Amino acid sequence: MISNQNSIAHLRQDESGKWHEHDLKDHLAGVATIAAGFAKEFGNADWAFAAGMLHDLGKFNPKWQEYIRKSNGDYLEDADGQD
Repeated sequence: MISNQNSIAHLRQDESGKWHEHDLKDHLAGVATIAAGFAKEFGNADWAFAAGMLHDLGKFNPKWQEYIRKSNGDYLEDADGQD
């Protein structure tokens, strides 16, 4: 299991083949801010912000982080089984 890396929302590969991480905390804050902006129009920015912060909370689970990295090619086999 990978434990010495930041939690990520997803990985994207650019045109050169290099992988880029989208930090999970940054992702949650960004989605929350956007959601709050949309919901402000009808007086529910606070609820939308909270929902945005929670929408991918399960991705902090180490098993999910392992899945994201394995399914996107960013996984070190020698890190398997480590805490």
